[in-house]
Amino acid sequence: MILISKTFRTKTLLAKSLVSVLFVLFSWSVSSSSCAQQHQQRNEIPAIGVAGGVTMSIERERIFGDFYMREIRNLAPLADDPVLREYLSEVGHNLVKHTDNVRYPFNFFIVRDDSINAFAFLGGYIGIHTGLILEADDESELASVLSHEIAHVTQRHIARNLERMEQASTFTMAQLLGSIAIAMVNPVAGMATLSASIAGLQQRQINYTRQFELEADRVGMDSLYRAGYDVEGAPRFFAKLASKFRYATQMPQMLVTHPLPESRIADTRSRAMQYPPRNLEPSLGFELAKVRIRARYSSREASDLLLDLKSEEKQLKHPHQLAANNYGKALALFRLARYEEALSYITPLRNNDLFNLFYLDTLTDIYLELGRGDEAVELLTNEFIRRPNNQVITLNLAYAANHIGDYELSRRVLTSFIIYNKNDMLAWNLLYESHQKNDRPADMHEALAEIFALRGNFRMAIEELHTAISKIPEERNLTRQRLQARILQFRNFEIERNRVG
Repeated sequence: MILISKTFRTKTLLAKSLVSVLFVLFSWSVSSSSCAQQHQQRNEIPAIGVAGGVTMSIERERIFGDFYMREIRNLAPLADDPVLREYLSEVGHNLVKHTDNVRYPFNFFIVRDDSINAFAFLGGYIGIHTGLILEADDESELASVLSHEIAHVTQRHIARNLERMEQASTFTMAQLLGSIAIAMVNPVAGMATLSASIAGLQQRQINYTRQFELEADRVGMDSLYRAGYDVEGAPRFFAKLASKFRYATQMPQMLVTHPLPESRIADTRSRAMQYPPRNLEPSLGFELAKVRIRARYSSREASDLLLDLKSEEKQLKHPHQLAANNYGKALALFRLARYEEALSYITPLRNNDLFNLFYLDTLTDIYLELGRGDEAVELLTNEFIRRPNNQVITLNLAYAANHIGDYELSRRVLTSFIIYNKNDMLAWNLLYESHQKNDRPADMHEALAEIFALRGNFRMAIEELHTAISKIPEERNLTRQRLQARILQFRNFEIERNRVG
């Protein structure tokens, strides 16, 4: 699935100052439950993150995380791609399942940016840049980044850092978060806002974070190994970045705030050696995700990418890498509007792997461009029966239904999906489009209200609900009451956001 209505595309504003302000940088490490006991006896790191020093409650963390994520949706250029979201969530939740001290659900999202970066925030929100995925050579390297960020959250490092910043300055927590939002839009203005209160704390924060990094290395390594990944992915990725940017005049943001000294790399290697080696075959999901990012979210011209893929094919041996190479060709040909050729690549891929969501998504796009929308809807309907409410299938079905004008089908599947995925911006955008094209003004304004709320603009959300109520006949009193109740919820959200600061 390709498009969302242009009206609601997130602004292409980069959150580059985010990690430097929060001092929440990623690292890479791995561990296992069986080997961790032996390793910890030799090189134990105290568990500082879950100690009693944090006064911020778990509920307050959750509230901050929710409101912060609304700002991210409003300001950052998210790659709101259901196929990539599904893949990243699968990897991330596999790690969460093997991590201790998990207090709330985790949410993983992708920022469309070529820089190498990843970050975590209160409430279990983990963001990763497309550039970092492109930099990783295999899934274990990617998983090592995610496991480290998950450890920062479970050990409550972020809460402790923010509390220290709040206690040592005249800023309130709300003001700190507000300045972070400003920095995302305008790094110069945002950092100027923060500089007066943070300048004197910077060295202290970096020193404190070094302790956090040691603990996140240990905890992340344990989760990584227990989840079945190769622990060598951590030092391998570490060393690669250190070598790549050793003589660079402009470092990635994460290397500015957290340099990669040789001692850190050596420590990561030493830790990884405590675990039995694993030789894993290339992950098909990782290979497909990486080439999808190259084809859809990089600045590379499609014609150049196609030439690159044909050249790279000669060095590939593993079937998963070859399949991903052909998938990339299909995506590149699609971008060049050579739809029949794209179909000739994607059809055999899907025939050999009928449950693969990457292939299904791209096949849908090709069918729609070839004027075969009815076939796309039929295909997706059958898949929906097999796997109801899968995000890739459901959102593609709604998208295809909107494309052929079957707005009732789109409304039905999205309404059901949103019950369990109320924060899915893509679903609300598709539902808004369905109501708009089907001339359902009250429902359209209600969907628009939810979109505004997901971006943290509760005032506009309330205005849209008032407009929706004005378009509902008086005899539909239950609907009017439901929307009035939602208005009260949005007002309470705004009050709560102010109160927690």
